[in-house]
Formats: sequence, C-alpha cells, structure tokens
Amino acid sequence: MVGLSVFVLLIIVFLEILPLWVSVHLGHQKGYNLAGWLLGLFLGWIGVIILAILKPSADAERRQLLQQGFPCPHCLEPVRQGASVCPHCQRDVVASS
Repeated sequence: MVGLSVFVLLIIVFLEILPLWVSVHLGHQKGYNLAGWLLGLFLGWIGVIILAILKPSADAERRQLLQQGFPCPHCLEPVRQGASVCPHCQRDVVASS
C-alpha cells in the first residue's frame, strides 16, 4: 500500500505540479504571468510547450535589454541602456541602438 501511494504521489507531481511550476516560471520570464498560471493549470505540459514557443512580450524584452546593457567602448564593462557615462571608467559613451 505504501508503494502504491508513493507512486500515485509521483504521478500527481509529474502531471500537475511540475508543469504548473515550469509554466509559471516561463510565463514570468516572458512577461505572461497570468497566462503562465492558466496554461500550466489547465493544459499541463501542453501549456509549457505553448509558453516555450511564444516570443517574449515587449516589456520582458525591454527588461532583458536593461539587464544586459551594452559594452562600454573604452573599458568593455556593461553599461545600462540610455546611460551617457560609463559607471566603471567614468568616460562618455554613446548608447548603441
């Protein structure tokens, strides 16, 4: 009996909880928070596949660009988009588009 209940618990985790967690994580990364919850909850692994195929939203792309920035032409350290002075070498930079 204990072996059967452990097996059932593993099936529930694999079929319900794990795809929900993955879809919420993907949805958050791509800027689709509510869609991640709904697709993971109602479609399971199919929802994960749908979220994996979707392109990131405009807000998510903008947030990713802010995090990545661009390399300073003088010291090659990362500089945030829109910055006019490098925070590392204190030289003027022109933001690349």
